Amino acid sequence: MVFTLQNISMSGQFFTHLMVSFVLGFIIAFPYILWELWRFISPGLHISERGSLRGMVAFASMLFAMGVAFGYFLLAPLSIQFFGSYQVSTAVQNSVALDSYIAMITSVTLWTGIVFEMPLVILFLTKAGIVGPQVLRTYRKHAFVGILIVSAILTPPDVVSQLIVSGPLMVLYEASILISARTLRSMERSRPTTLAVQQHAAR
Repeated sequence: MVFTLQNISMSGQFFTHLMVSFVLGFIIAFPYILWELWRFISPGLHISERGSLRGMVAFASMLFAMGVAFGYFLLAPLSIQFFGSYQVSTAVQNSVALDSYIAMITSVTLWTGIVFEMPLVILFLTKAGIVGPQVLRTYRKHAFVGILIVSAILTPPDVVSQLIVSGPLMVLYEASILISARTLRSMERSRPTTLAVQQHAAR
């Protein structure tokens, strides 16, 4: 690390400690938050819908944990290394405020955890009829270009770091296509059964 950290506020270290504790508490409590959310919405779902969404809490928690680990152990260090060592001139020394340093780590970690929820978001969008596998395949190249651009911004200017960051995101996108296609097939198979139940109830 080629820069020094400094605290310029009397209560800076105290509130930084509080912020880190809050973020860590949110990460640890995330599975429980999802579980309580599921308990709230599940009574309003049809039996078939509850069955098809079984295991979503565990799946979402696993994706979030993978994203947090990826952001904290890989993406955040690469970003700090790049921005901390970047200089417009050797006459300008980097002296980074503590709150700025911690904010970068926490924001990168949390946002990466949220981005890793992409397959789950695509699943719900597919069930809502908003996005389908064909749309995702059509815009695959656009998505990959966007991922490469974001990776180039967040990582040092070398191809290896860019591929390390962009690779998992591309894999997530491909997994989202497979999940969307599987969800669509499941919905098409269950549609005749649902229609028959509705017709029987209308008699």
